[in-house]
Amino acid sequence: MTSKMRISVVLLALAAACATGGGGKGRSERFYQANYKLPVDSQLDDAERGKIRDARTHYERGLVAQQSGNIDQARAEWVTAAEGYAQFADQFVSSEWRMPVRYRAAELYMQGMQFERAAEQAQKVATDAQADASSKAVAARLAAGAWLNAANQKVKANQLEPIKLANADQRRGEPLKPRVPPGEWKRFVEATDVYLQNLEADPELKKPAAERRGGLPPAQLALIGAEVEYAFDNMDDARRRFDEILKRWPTEGEVLESAVPLYLQTFLYANDEAGYQSEVARVRQVVEAQVQKATDPKEKESYGKVLEALSRAEAGTHFASAQKLLDEGKAAEAAQAFEQLAADPRGGDAANALHNAAVAWDKAGKPERAAEVREKILKEHGDSKVAPNNMLLLAVYKSKKNDHVGAAKMYEDFLQKNPESPNRCVALQNVASELDLAKKPAQAAERYVAFGKDEKCASADANVAARALYRAGRLFEDAKQKAKAKEAYAAAVATKGVTDTVAKSQIDDAKRRMGKP
Repeated sequence: MTSKMRISVVLLALAAACATGGGGKGRSERFYQANYKLPVDSQLDDAERGKIRDARTHYERGLVAQQSGNIDQARAEWVTAAEGYAQFADQFVSSEWRMPVRYRAAELYMQGMQFERAAEQAQKVATDAQADASSKAVAARLAAGAWLNAANQKVKANQLEPIKLANADQRRGEPLKPRVPPGEWKRFVEATDVYLQNLEADPELKKPAAERRGGLPPAQLALIGAEVEYAFDNMDDARRRFDEILKRWPTEGEVLESAVPLYLQTFLYANDEAGYQSEVARVRQVVEAQVQKATDPKEKESYGKVLEALSRAEAGTHFASAQKLLDEGKAAEAAQAFEQLAADPRGGDAANALHNAAVAWDKAGKPERAAEVREKILKEHGDSKVAPNNMLLLAVYKSKKNDHVGAAKMYEDFLQKNPESPNRCVALQNVASELDLAKKPAQAAERYVAFGKDEKCASADANVAARALYRAGRLFEDAKQKAKAKEAYAAAVATKGVTDTVAKSQIDDAKRRMGKP
């Protein structure tokens, strides 16, 4: 489940729960706790009874409207009912029923989509002087859900900053600017913390999962709280929260799927490479232990994704270590480290690791080893992003080794596989040059003409195009192919935008040669 999906409107499933069940009296036997059922008329005096009856009437009207499909009317009735219950709690401040009645107000505000008002009523329950741990738990859970909904509404209306979970690479060295989360995000985190502090007393958690009322489970709330702190650069606090998730809910594969990568990022933001590597290893042990226990296919899939993320993280640390060797001038050691990384099935991007190995071998003065690695890239990772560049580098190597036929073929292969490459004109010109050096005059001349007459290549550099066409003419002339020679010379003369002195002199010579019988 993505963060965007989690941070969405979270409505509690309350329509079927007109009375909270269970519960009882708490710190004082005189006061009923939040999760106790609402009072019946016989338990109230006349003044109290009227308020409760009115609120109950509006709630029941809301149910009727809902059943008839008029959801807007239903919500309006529920809000009116919520107002009645809230007024009861405000007016009869000494009533033993104030907590369950106010909690009911919060629930109905939620049903009426009045999220801030729901949160405010729930928080009053959580901070009630007579609230026990169970009341604090259920009220804080409802408040957290309400503030999350309120935050989501404001984000959609561009009234509140959204949550952005950028990694250290994406920030590109931008310094952290820790700050208090704004508005509803801060209130959500505070409510979540109160809930987690009283988690064990939440009566919903004592029920089978299928019987629990709606709302996000504790691990998800904890995750979003950690993400909020992460988004606003409070990395130390975010790390503590993610670590608590790992310790408290290791069986929640879907939660770990989101928590683990961000947890590791907090070490990168702190430039704590040793801590990063240590935690990657520790978390892998935790997750692998859970994989052995998991029986649910979805959970196994989630754990698998976590292990993939850890493998990428491990590859990242090895890549960084290899790059550090290269930066320190230890090119041969760096090349070997990159090759080892590419050989590890958990290493991630093997093609990129091999590319860096080839670069390192070049810097180490071992062009033959670099060429071998590049041949391996083309053979095993021909469709990778680094393959085209390595084709060009391998062609250059072959040319330096006087294998001009091999170099020409490599450039031809490059053109065939990468017809839209920005290096197309360079490769097209180099095919001709390599065939020329290989003493293949007829083939070289044809390729010079193809390059010189190409509109894109000619417009990029008219001087180079004119010289290529002139060279084609000379090669055709030497091969006694006069008609083709004149055609090449004519194309050179027709090239527009020539400014180079050498190219101009060649064009003048081409004109003279065109006039020869």
